[in-house]
Amino acid sequence: MKQLTFHKKENPYTYIANAKEILRTKAQKKGEFYSIPKYVRMAGDTAWHGVLLAIDYWMEKEGHKINRKKRVNVSYYQDFLAQKNLKILNYFNSAYNILHLFMGYDGELNANIAKTGIELAEEILNWVKKYVPELGKEK
Repeated sequence: MKQLTFHKKENPYTYIANAKEILRTKAQKKGEFYSIPKYVRMAGDTAWHGVLLAIDYWMEKEGHKINRKKRVNVSYYQDFLAQKNLKILNYFNSAYNILHLFMGYDGELNANIAKTGIELAEEILNWVKKYVPELGKEK
């Protein structure tokens, strides 16, 4: 297997920590909802990028080539994960819906939905770390 080297800013856990920080400090939670969709979208996109980065590392470690010059379709990741484990595929699909679509596009203000999305991202990163131990440490 190919040995990967990671730069500190490429640590997927950093993306998750940054998403949490954006929600905590900028999205202005009031009760069960956030007040500013712009920051909810930013947090969702940030966490989603961390998920994709972790899976990219796993795919690269197993010899898959990722063309970074063009956008990778989500089905590419789904196909890879379907061959590995259906449970992690379900986590990925739910994270896609929550982080990328509901939060990233729609700016969903429900704090419980955002919390679930972040938890799914963390589960995926912890799962990937089983196969890519050098992935990094939780922040």
